[in-house]
Amino acid sequence: MRSIAFLSQKGGSGKTTLAVHIAVAAGQGREKVVLIDTDPQASASVWGKARQQENPPIAKITAAHIAGYLQTAQQQGHGLAVIDTAPHTISGIDIIAAAVDYLLIPCRPSVFDLAAIESSVKIAKAARKPAAFVLNACAARGPEVVEAQQVLAKHGYPVAPVTIGDRKAFSRAIITGEAVTEFDAEGKAAQEIVALWRWLRKQMGGK
Repeated sequence: MRSIAFLSQKGGSGKTTLAVHIAVAAGQGREKVVLIDTDPQASASVWGKARQQENPPIAKITAAHIAGYLQTAQQQGHGLAVIDTAPHTISGIDIIAAAVDYLLIPCRPSVFDLAAIESSVKIAKAARKPAAFVLNACAARGPEVVEAQQVLAKHGYPVAPVTIGDRKAFSRAIITGEAVTEFDAEGKAAQEIVALWRWLRKQMGGK
């Protein structure tokens, strides 16, 4: 089983939104997915309660139990675990980073977000796990995205070639307990999520 944690030490990066959307997209791509919510705010679990489907199943656990639960999930036949984490420093974030196979660090293309990314990078490097950045909530036009890509690349991790736009479809889908690939399967938001999942799958050794 493969596992990926969405890691950001800054609130508002869109970490939970990306985690639930990638979990759904992976499931639609025939992965047997479990979504693990380790965030005390439980945003992913709240989304799950609004959802009218059982997939992906959502497990609300603490960071201290992540390793044991990943073993359980594998025994249950899951092929992918998507882990949402807290948007601030909490005890145990290092445990989560060490337990997973891959780390994805969302970042908005803003000065404040880029300045705050260092704390997330330190966690990833301490865990010695493969990691990457993804730019989220990007404006349709403007030089900020290219500039942000250049800044992030200096940290030594790849930057996903797929950028996620600042689109209303994401919030509208979340409210209804859906993902954009269900809410508007042909829309640009859905296309971006599918493209990001395909890239991540390759990064994690999938086909």
